[in-house]
Amino acid sequence: MDEERSRKRRKVDSGAPETLALPSSAGELQWLLQFSQSPSPRVVAAINQFKTFVSSIAENQNTAIKEHQFKILKEYCDQQSSETHEQVDFPDLLSVWSSASQSNDEAILWAVPAALSQFFRTISSRLEFREFGLSLCHSLLKRDQLRIFDKSLSLPRSKGRITIACLQLLTEVISFDGGALAGNVFGRRDYLYRRLDGFFAQTPAEGAESTASTVHRAALDFLLANLKYLDTESKTELITHGKTLYSAVRTLPRECADVVIQTLKVLEKFVLDDESLSKQIKGRCFNSGFLSALAKLYDYSDTSADTAEVDGGSSSVRDALQHLLIQVCTTTKGPLLRQTGWYPPGSNPDILPQDGNMVDLGFDSPYYSDDYTQKVPVKNGTLSIFIQGLKPESDSLQANLIISIFKAAPELVADYFTRKPKFVVPPGDDPLWRGQFAFLFSVVQLSVPLHCGWPGGFALTPPPLSIAIESILPRPLDRSTLTKCLQTKDDIITISAARVLTVAMDKLASVLDIFDDAHPSTTQWSQASTRLLNLFIDRVPPMQDLVTALQSLDQDNEQVRTSILECLATYHKVLPETTAASKFDIGPTLGKTLRRLESDTLEEDTRSILDEQLQHLVQIANVSLATKWFSKTASDAVSLIVQLLKYSVQHPANIVAKQSLSVIRTILSDKGILNPDTGSFQALVASLTPTKKWQAELETYQFLDNCMTRTMQRPVKYLDRLEQMQQMLSDSKGLSLIACCMAEQWPFVVKKGDKKATKNIAEWTARFFSALDAADENWRVLSHLQEEMKVEADGDEKAKAALVKALEKQRKKPVELPSQEPSDNQKETARSESIDGDGASDIGTGKPSDPTGHAVDLDTVFDPQPPIPSSLQGLDRWTKPDFESEIKSGRLANLLRCLISPDAEIRLQAFHTLHTVMHEVEQSTFAEKTQLYLLLGEVYETVRVYSSSSNTNSNNKNRQTTNSSTTSPLSTAPPPSIIAELAIQILPVIADPSSPFYRKTNKFLLRSPSWTIQSLLPYWLSTTFLAEPESDDTDHVGGVNAQSLEIDRLLDLLANSLRTQTDMDLYRRAHVFTRLFSFFFAPVCRASARKKILGIVHIAASGLASGGETITTTTNGTDTLITRVAVREWLSIARALLRNRNNSGHNGSTWSGASASTTETDTELSSLIDSIAREIQQTCDADAIFAWESQRPIFKIADANAAAEDKDKDE
Repeated sequence: MDEERSRKRRKVDSGAPETLALPSSAGELQWLLQFSQSPSPRVVAAINQFKTFVSSIAENQNTAIKEHQFKILKEYCDQQSSETHEQVDFPDLLSVWSSASQSNDEAILWAVPAALSQFFRTISSRLEFREFGLSLCHSLLKRDQLRIFDKSLSLPRSKGRITIACLQLLTEVISFDGGALAGNVFGRRDYLYRRLDGFFAQTPAEGAESTASTVHRAALDFLLANLKYLDTESKTELITHGKTLYSAVRTLPRECADVVIQTLKVLEKFVLDDESLSKQIKGRCFNSGFLSALAKLYDYSDTSADTAEVDGGSSSVRDALQHLLIQVCTTTKGPLLRQTGWYPPGSNPDILPQDGNMVDLGFDSPYYSDDYTQKVPVKNGTLSIFIQGLKPESDSLQANLIISIFKAAPELVADYFTRKPKFVVPPGDDPLWRGQFAFLFSVVQLSVPLHCGWPGGFALTPPPLSIAIESILPRPLDRSTLTKCLQTKDDIITISAARVLTVAMDKLASVLDIFDDAHPSTTQWSQASTRLLNLFIDRVPPMQDLVTALQSLDQDNEQVRTSILECLATYHKVLPETTAASKFDIGPTLGKTLRRLESDTLEEDTRSILDEQLQHLVQIANVSLATKWFSKTASDAVSLIVQLLKYSVQHPANIVAKQSLSVIRTILSDKGILNPDTGSFQALVASLTPTKKWQAELETYQFLDNCMTRTMQRPVKYLDRLEQMQQMLSDSKGLSLIACCMAEQWPFVVKKGDKKATKNIAEWTARFFSALDAADENWRVLSHLQEEMKVEADGDEKAKAALVKALEKQRKKPVELPSQEPSDNQKETARSESIDGDGASDIGTGKPSDPTGHAVDLDTVFDPQPPIPSSLQGLDRWTKPDFESEIKSGRLANLLRCLISPDAEIRLQAFHTLHTVMHEVEQSTFAEKTQLYLLLGEVYETVRVYSSSSNTNSNNKNRQTTNSSTTSPLSTAPPPSIIAELAIQILPVIADPSSPFYRKTNKFLLRSPSWTIQSLLPYWLSTTFLAEPESDDTDHVGGVNAQSLEIDRLLDLLANSLRTQTDMDLYRRAHVFTRLFSFFFAPVCRASARKKILGIVHIAASGLASGGETITTTTNGTDTLITRVAVREWLSIARALLRNRNNSGHNGSTWSGASASTTETDTELSSLIDSIAREIQQTCDADAIFAWESQRPIFKIADANAAAEDKDKDE
């Protein structure tokens, strides 16, 4: 009995699962899976062994062993294959699965589907298993197995692993052979699909591992497989049946990032992009509830997996969601319906009552309706409901999505703001308010729909104005809100309000222009313009609020003042009826700005801001009726108009000055001071223009001011005098009245006895009279006035002598006025062609002037630009660095150069790393840490300010009006290269106090906390070419003088800083090439400097960055060089001078200067010039250049002369 009891005890122990060796033949597999009366643990162990075997095949890296195992498995499958349709494959496995279902053996109920799932995954890529796999799928879809599936899928949540295994097996079945049996699986939906909604509704149990498979995950994989492989009819039924898709999407936030992103991609590729699905079905899928459920993913956060690798690239959930929603909501693939813009659905603006007896009442007609202030009908109701639930005030992605939807469906703008008429929070320093204001600003910036949205052209009647006004100035931006913004002391809020008013008024002006061009002959369109203007005026603050805000600003608050002045200028331009009654005189502000601009100590960044303000001030003063042009305050030496004239004459290249001259011309002509029928104003400007030996003094401008004022106040007096002289001299030709006044006031100048002032006034008078003669005014009367002035000066011999001398000088060399004012490039072209017309034609056609004609590889001749690092590897860790070695090794320079990388992510990382480095500098013991901290801080601040201004001014960028401290360079284009390259050039200077550039560099760093980008190039050009060097010590550079050393350093900076189109635009505005071309011919220009200048031209023409990689570079740089700086003519002159010098047989010409070039050097320069000329010819836009030349007379004359010469030669 003891032995028997002991044997039975051992039998129980032997029933535990034991580890078995992997089968080595099909027979062993068959023996392993024969379960006649075997206990459950033994069966589970065998099934798991089979699962391990098939999984080991997929994981095996040894090809030979793997093929052997596949052969074993194939042989076993052939043995297990059913012979008839009534039989099943794998009868042993399916039989034990059926028995387990009847006995509720959970271990086997889980093990069998898990093993079969692994089996399908292993054989899915093997063609020889295709037929067996399909047959096995058919076996699994038979009634008996479907009942097991149904029972397993109906188990309680505590037995979820069985449910998961069955869902995974169904997923493998539906995916096998590219979804060959997907329709068969869907056909058993009564068994397999009816509990999917319940699976998606389950929430994860507390304490469950986040990485473990869940029922929700398995159900989601099964659903995605259905979307991938179902045919159109089945997929349509799946989408329209029940809420399965909605339930799946609603619970997506609980999944990890890779699953969420994969789901979004499946929805896009297999639903949205599926052309076999009708638009109606897609609309039912992407309904407002479904879109709202998707939008909840904007709040997705997963600390363990914020981003996921999908299809070989890194993507975040929010980015993937944004991409999907943009595609769904803004393209015709989704629920977006064709709409009619500002015309609501149901309206027919092309039908007007046709009755000859009817009177056109316009907007008073009973046929016209505009009752859309409370509710706006729209066609895209799905999108309308969806966007109401978004939160643009707190999320820039959601704001950008709504803006994109508004672009695609303009009808939704008015509908949106009738439902959301107010701000979420009142104006203040609140992120929500800033976010919503930025969103509203983006709405205002939207372009006007073509033909107001009506297809095929303008309709006969205008759109409802209650709809149009919401797109111009949305309802939340009402008068009270904007007034509060203007009255606040927060600069950002005030600037935001002024900017949105400016943009809104510009948009209103464009809409009014559209209305004027639509149907000018109809009454309703003209009435619409008037009513729309009134609606807009009702929403904006009165101009007096802006004036009050302007007057309450602090003296140094220039940025806010600029924004308000711009807004005021737009008020006067777009809404003149609101400003006509204003008594505000902008003159004192304009005069004060002009006085500040006269200061020689004004910083460049301040000067650029004042120049911008001056432009707006001139626009306001020109339009405003309250401007007192001819009055002056006690602190002013001359009147406002003379101050403006003086500034314009002294700064002829300034754009604002050119605009101001047009204003002054109109005023002086309207007041009768100058003759409007002649070039009298051009004569006035020419007479005041300073020369090398003469310029108008203050007393001369005071004399001019006095004459202008008197002529303006008493024009009849001087007109009578002019008529008397015309009759006396029998010459009725016209003359500007100011000339008569000048002769009348001359005796009073003589009586003052100021010899210097009298001499200067006499010289200007002679210049002005000579210029009037050149302007075709009455010379006889002018001569008579001159004689009268001489007689009046008889009592003062010195005054008379000065006058006579000045008149005689002008008689011998009279002023010549051009018929029209040519542009800078025309002047340069004419000058170049007059020097060497033949050479210009050679350069223009790209023909080499040297006899050999060999081309030079310019990329090897000139030094390449320093490369921009492709990543921050090695630059992101700055723990207690030795800054002296970091500067010498170039590591800090590489970090700075990352700030201008074309990769936005690298720029962002470098931007934040730079802030960390600044903190390390403060804590370091580096001897020059103060200067280094200043440099890095100014670079950081410059990049931040540039990014902030770019975000504010660009249409399709981040429009969130947040504190500038949060702005990063991620969403903007790369900053100008000069920022990084200048800082890199400064680094070794501040580290070496003995450097000859140390003093000049420190002066630059102390100018301002950030750099005005537009002023950088003009500043360094001026301090290098027009100022003396700080140091005369040249021992350390081998005898090269300090001036040449500074110029070489500047040329290196210019060569490294020319990488992008933005850089090219800065060079053009700063006249860099004009200055370099001029210096090229200077005697002090060394051969090495000339070669560097040619290298800069090559960079501009080739558009290649360092390493030969083309980045967003100097597009159309060649065209700019041709049209703006006459590069072809300049090259022609340089080559001709080189040729002439070589032909003369010596190197002592004035062009070569003290550092005479050898013949070999001249030959090298000549070859470079020819190669660059050919490069320019090859890279320019030939058609555009030809069109540009055909519009300019100087080229027509050159072509005519060339044709005449060719004709003479032929004869």
